[in-house]
Amino acid sequence: MQKNLFVKYALAMSASFVLLLSASIDDVYGEGIRDVPNLYEKANEHFMNGEYHEAIEIYDKILEISPTNAKTSLMKGIALDNLERHKASILEFYKVNQQEPENITALIGLGVGFGNYGEYKQALAYFEQAYELAPNNHVVKNYYEFATKTAKKYPYNEAEKPEVFTLNIPQTVPAWIKNTAGWWATDKIPDEEFVKSLQFLIENQIITIESSSKTESSLESIPSWIKNTAGWWATDKIPDEEFLKGINFLIDNGLLIIDLPEVQGLSEEKKKIDDRNQWEFSRYLDRIENIVNKDKRYIEYPNPSNDVIKKFLRDYVKWNYDQQIEVGNQGFPNPEYVLIDDVYHLEYKIYVNDQPAALPLDHVGTLTNSFKMWEDMEFNASDGKAVKINFVTTPTKTNANLWVTWVVRDLGEGVLGHANLGKGIVEVALGGYGCDGNFQLFHVNTVEYIMTHELGHGIGLKHSKDPNSIMYPSMKSTQYAYCILDVDEK
Repeated sequence: MQKNLFVKYALAMSASFVLLLSASIDDVYGEGIRDVPNLYEKANEHFMNGEYHEAIEIYDKILEISPTNAKTSLMKGIALDNLERHKASILEFYKVNQQEPENITALIGLGVGFGNYGEYKQALAYFEQAYELAPNNHVVKNYYEFATKTAKKYPYNEAEKPEVFTLNIPQTVPAWIKNTAGWWATDKIPDEEFVKSLQFLIENQIITIESSSKTESSLESIPSWIKNTAGWWATDKIPDEEFLKGINFLIDNGLLIIDLPEVQGLSEEKKKIDDRNQWEFSRYLDRIENIVNKDKRYIEYPNPSNDVIKKFLRDYVKWNYDQQIEVGNQGFPNPEYVLIDDVYHLEYKIYVNDQPAALPLDHVGTLTNSFKMWEDMEFNASDGKAVKINFVTTPTKTNANLWVTWVVRDLGEGVLGHANLGKGIVEVALGGYGCDGNFQLFHVNTVEYIMTHELGHGIGLKHSKDPNSIMYPSMKSTQYAYCILDVDEK
């Protein structure tokens, strides 16, 4: 899913990061309601500001114009979920799943929706599908791992599933179809056999045709490039969409005859089945809601809940980090050092505050890599001698040269962390509000980058003019761990 959002984060010491935000969004809807692109951009502007009701109102206008607009349904589903309207959200993702069984965003949305009900096994089933399709996508991987752990932790009574349809089984191209295409491409079978397989795909609504009228013709003049396309498709060298273009060419030029009334009848019948399935699916969700209300299930969320954030805010105030940042590095002891073979060995004692409880990702573990990076480097002192850094954690704050803490609060627009120069406070945001207007956890790699940068300030390093340096004052982008908007189609 593409976002009309371009973000640049500026990194700073003892100051706020600066967020430069620009979006190609019109200030007005356009001249007519059918200006779907302008409507979509306007809706997304509301969405990114956390104005979900306003966004949904416009998404609904778009869906009145284009009922099968998948990207709009997906955005509406996410907005509904952010409003905790879980049933309506799941139904929106389910509609997309019916149209596009391999749409990864819809699969993740369904998984999140069932997870919000505590139906962890059902959630995991959808995450597993997404993971099989996109195993390298960090958002998909994080959700899959989270659901795998959660499903084992919380036993529950599953709601009865609908019997009229099978959940979680996408309608895909049978393997024998691709075999047939490969044989036809190499002239091992006649055209008529290949046409039969295409008829099967169309009649079973596995592929759809765009052409509205057909004329009779012979099959004797099929271009050679069509066979090449079929061969590439059979060996997974091109996607289904490219192969479909060739099929539509055959239909448009009368080289493949399809009984349109029959196909139209099948389409209408499929719509009836889809409507029936949606109704049954809605009743299934009703049964789940009734069980959840009776069982009072504990729901574990990948992103911190408001309760977690409130608790951490209390702890943050308790430790007086805001006051310490204002004071700077005053009151902190200087790091100790020894001179060995003309090399200064500088030891920093680090007090590490616990990260908020109930978070699925170990962001504290990123410190190991951050420490190692600076420990592996060699610096020069004012007298020309080399300097090596060593970090040692300490359970007490009084003798620490640096205090490291984690932040789940809104630090302000574009702010990712703070650091006092040379010694004092180092604080790093565990997430931000740049995904969908709600607080979302950063990917551990993003947290590690921020931590390493701020820790550099903590040991006395200033900004670098080298854009490839970890101490460069801006960070071009951030990755969120569970942001559905960052899920890419395979």
